[in-house]
Amino acid sequence: MEQPFFWAALAATAVVGASARLAAGRPLWRGRSSVLRPWELVLAGVALLALVFHCAAMFFATWVGGVPFLTAPAASVRALGTASQLAYWLPAVVVVFAARRVWPPALSVLTGTLVGVGVTMFWSFDLTTHLGWIAAAVAVIVAISAGLVAPRPLPASSPTR
Repeated sequence: MEQPFFWAALAATAVVGASARLAAGRPLWRGRSSVLRPWELVLAGVALLALVFHCAAMFFATWVGGVPFLTAPAASVRALGTASQLAYWLPAVVVVFAARRVWPPALSVLTGTLVGVGVTMFWSFDLTTHLGWIAAAVAVIVAISAGLVAPRPLPASSPTR
């Protein structure tokens, strides 16, 4: 599989999921959705950004290397040593922790896909296997975000008479 097509397909998956969620104005699977507190949403968002950085450092080294303050951290990620392991596993654990209120089967699949990405990255696996796990993780994250996560509802204002 060509990587430009792969990354475009992942981006399209995220856009479709976000668009569906925005169009619906609510979680797509309301009966199974869970309310996450604002700090949990922020924590998950920051951890997901850290995972995106890890991926970008690995697959888009030229682009990331063009940002002066990201050069050294990206090089540490690409070395696949202890710093890279921490830069992947800590945010992955934080994502699962932040999403802990999500419907348990979905949380299990999320955990499994994040473990799959990490294992295929740091152990000896073909690139296509690793990319498959990345695709699965992105699909699960998009599905959970669009279908199962509800922000804390705003307090209902009492009608004035």
